[in-house]
Amino acid sequence: MAQNDSEATKQSCDLQTVSKRITKQQGHWNQSEHNTYLNFLLENANHTKGQRLFKRMSQVVGTRTPSQCRSHHQKFNPQKTKSSIDTSFWRSKQFARSYFAQHKQSNEDSN
Repeated sequence: MAQNDSEATKQSCDLQTVSKRITKQQGHWNQSEHNTYLNFLLENANHTKGQRLFKRMSQVVGTRTPSQCRSHHQKFNPQKTKSSIDTSFWRSKQFARSYFAQHKQSNEDSN
């Protein structure tokens, strides 16, 4: 059965697309990927996320997608201040429960 030109062109385009795909890793980042991430942050310290930071990070790391780089950055950003972590605790339900439990006990003790 002979193929027409459009089918042959489609198949050759599909083969080119498959060969251009770079396989990306999944799961935990290995040490060399993380070191590349840290070096990238040092070199690009003055850039913001709005400047397509994670796309360039993905290109430098080579084995991760931009969304994987963004997720890794959210978890392991060494420049993240601890105050933002601490404030989330103060707003949490656990803090509210412990605060009210302590005040309830102190009110009962004073009566």
